[in-house]
Amino acid sequence: MNLYHLSHIDLDGYGCQLVSSEFYKARASKIFFYNANYGKEVLARLEQIVRDIKNNKEESHILISDLNLTMSECDELKKEILELNLSGYQVSYELLDHHKSGQECANKYEWYVLDTKRCATKIVYDTLLGRFGLDESVRKWLEPMVEMINSIDLWNEEGFAFEFGKVAMRLIVECKELNRFMFDDEDRAYKLSLLRESSRFLGEERGHILLDNAILEMKKCYLNGSLLSDTLDNLISHFQNKLLGQKASECTLYCGEYRGFLSYGVGNISVLANLFLKTHTEFDFFLDVNARGNVSLRANGNCDVSVIAKKFFNGGGHFNASGGKIDNFKESFIYADIKEAIEQIFRGENDE
Repeated sequence: MNLYHLSHIDLDGYGCQLVSSEFYKARASKIFFYNANYGKEVLARLEQIVRDIKNNKEESHILISDLNLTMSECDELKKEILELNLSGYQVSYELLDHHKSGQECANKYEWYVLDTKRCATKIVYDTLLGRFGLDESVRKWLEPMVEMINSIDLWNEEGFAFEFGKVAMRLIVECKELNRFMFDDEDRAYKLSLLRESSRFLGEERGHILLDNAILEMKKCYLNGSLLSDTLDNLISHFQNKLLGQKASECTLYCGEYRGFLSYGVGNISVLANLFLKTHTEFDFFLDVNARGNVSLRANGNCDVSVIAKKFFNGGGHFNASGGKIDNFKESFIYADIKEAIEQIFRGENDE
């Protein structure tokens, strides 16, 4: 069986995935994680899950946590799962949440479990613990993390490790070293690793202060450095550069004779793009698009990106650094959609 787990993008949301990863790592053939903020991204991720289930063709279980779906989203999900099962797939699903605004959906659907007295992480933990049980060695560190997240998410100042929770909440909020649209799996793995590492301070005297002091070193170590080896910015750039290199084929696109690398939502690309172009000389330019359709272009002497910016993006700039904007840009949460949009722009100009 494969697990498809969609959750929110805050401490509680990632806490749910921390929990499910421990319960399912020996029970699921594969675990696929997804995260979404509210709005259009929820439906986009649900559609992505359905596509992935069709591609994998294995018995599947969908777990949605810390997200209250709208009635239309619930109806669409039920319809999609029904169609999958009628087509021969084996798909089960459940939603575990604590937001009061989901009450109407919970009243209608038995798979929509709502409990406003516990955070989503605790609901997921209690549900899976009752269903599967848990090895004591894991329970020893995981259960205190669950109780800590419950305290801070419900803002119970008298609850267990509330001050620790404030630090953990900030840890996730400020964990922006890796862009979650460009590096979805890597960003999530980074955050879950930091949460696991945080657990060793929970229960220590003044543990919240110990965690607060340790965050920088924890991040640097994950990014293949140490506290005194280099600046965080440099470690991030080299770490991202390596990840981009692994995506070279997937992210390649062409503008005429020039080979480019397309990133989405990375932002502030000057340092990273120049490092990438120096270490991946097969590329002529680096192009980053943000969620508003703004375009940043960088080169390392192989082509004039000001010409590309002017011809395709109503912009301009310098030979090696330019920018522009995409007309009528449609925001997407899926990288492949953005790549197709840019390739269409380049093909349209090249066909003229």
